[in-house]
Amino acid sequence: MATDGLSLYACIKELQILVGGKIDKVQQPNKDMVVLHIHTPNSGRVRLLLCIHAENGRIQLVSKSFENPEAAPAFCMLLRKHLIGCRIAAIEQVGMNRIAALSLYGKNEFFDAVSLKLIVELMGRHGNLFLLDESGKILDCMRHFGIGENAARITLPNMPYENPPEVEKLHPFTVTADELLLHANGRPPQTRLTDAVQGVSRLCAEQIVKDGTTDELAALEIVKTFRALGEGCFAPSLIPSAGVLPFAPKNAAYRSFPTMSDAQDAFYRMRDEAAVLTRERTALRSTLDHAKKRVEKRLGECAKLIGDADRIERDRLYGELLTYAGTDGSAVRTSITVQNYYADPPEPLVIPLDPKFSVAENARRYFKKYQKNKAARQHAIESRDALNDELTYLGGQLLNVAACTAHEELNEIRDELLRLHYLRETEQPQKRAQSAKSRPLHYRTANGTDILVGKNNLQNERLIRTSDPDAIWLHAKGVPASHVVLNAEEPAREDLLIAAEIAAYHSGASASANVPVDYTQVRHVKKPSGARPGFVNYFHQHTVFVTPQYEKLKPYRVEEDV
Repeated sequence: MATDGLSLYACIKELQILVGGKIDKVQQPNKDMVVLHIHTPNSGRVRLLLCIHAENGRIQLVSKSFENPEAAPAFCMLLRKHLIGCRIAAIEQVGMNRIAALSLYGKNEFFDAVSLKLIVELMGRHGNLFLLDESGKILDCMRHFGIGENAARITLPNMPYENPPEVEKLHPFTVTADELLLHANGRPPQTRLTDAVQGVSRLCAEQIVKDGTTDELAALEIVKTFRALGEGCFAPSLIPSAGVLPFAPKNAAYRSFPTMSDAQDAFYRMRDEAAVLTRERTALRSTLDHAKKRVEKRLGECAKLIGDADRIERDRLYGELLTYAGTDGSAVRTSITVQNYYADPPEPLVIPLDPKFSVAENARRYFKKYQKNKAARQHAIESRDALNDELTYLGGQLLNVAACTAHEELNEIRDELLRLHYLRETEQPQKRAQSAKSRPLHYRTANGTDILVGKNNLQNERLIRTSDPDAIWLHAKGVPASHVVLNAEEPAREDLLIAAEIAAYHSGASASANVPVDYTQVRHVKKPSGARPGFVNYFHQHTVFVTPQYEKLKPYRVEEDV
């Protein structure tokens, strides 16, 4: 979510506390981000983040510290040369565009007074950060675009700075309801705002008025909200799945914050955690996919060996018939015709020979090949069930990884894979702080009955160990699936069916119809000694057939776990 004009306006108003502050440190943690350490008259030392990332572009105060790269980029060195020791004279927004201008004053190396400007353009993939001298010439910028690079303007050092092309739109703080109605053209107010009014993003347009409001009432509500923002009445709000707004959303659940910087901190922290979670999930999925392919390959080899019984017996037959044929070694030959006494009636049989060896040696080679393949086939038969169990285990772990929504849950899966040697410690193992136990998914039926769903094998085993023995345990039949516990001794039929649908949804058959789901009391679920994590045997079960539907199950999720 890149910052829009309205959000930037609210941020700029909050940043007025920096006016008069002195810049005493400059960092550039990555290619899209600069952090200014500022000593302010009233707020002490603060950090101002300037980020021009295409999706995460913003300007805000941050509390976290950033690490410097081993070698400072050239742009960072230039900023340090010109900015350290400068004071902030003004922080302004250019119109209602996504452009912020920081006016600075200080002294150069010759102690002459100088005026500089930092221009932050939060224009998505066209975002940029410029340092201008007092004549408006570009000293340098983060992204260089020259002639012939399909750019709307040239952004190179020693070139005059030009504002981005203007788009004719209504100003949000002066627009009237009548002007909004003129731009209606039969479209809902949420879809026409981005085209008609400056500084309004799609998210802002979707949340500024309630869905279904008439055009007249919507126009009045929009104007009222814009006027309040123009007067500095902000209500920083975070929509967890979407972004930050300077007003309270009308069509989504949100959290309120005292400042825009606090709201953006929370949002981008969630984004960063989600990105880390995605990387960890992808790494575990890659490991499990690799292990699964290896097991599938071994199963294929086992199936081939088991299906080669006739070929293995043929080698034994060739060896016996060659033994009876004698040891004639007078001539080099590639085959020999013998009488097959095992056929009824006996018949001639041509046996291939290796010309480098005698008939007797060929017989011994066939017997050796027979013994080797026979032992391999027997090993394949004995290994097949274990490999099928391992394949089921890996499929279940892939399902668990997909269901994980927290680092604790992924850590539990990673620790389990380390114990089973699917993963190796890449670094010297260190003592890790004890993390909080992960929690299972929580559903609650209309009758108030709780339903818990394990999201990994540790949670599954913990559910069995800690649940009431008379509670109902459910599991999708014949597929990798989460363990589900319905906390009721004699549940209502509708609660049992909801729990069965939840068990089917959290399984490898979530997209299927008429999924068989077994259920029994927890007391009848046992983990065999030495079994893999998550494997259980269960008895006295019954089976129901259900078709899982996510939209039907969604209202039963307990909000604090969502």
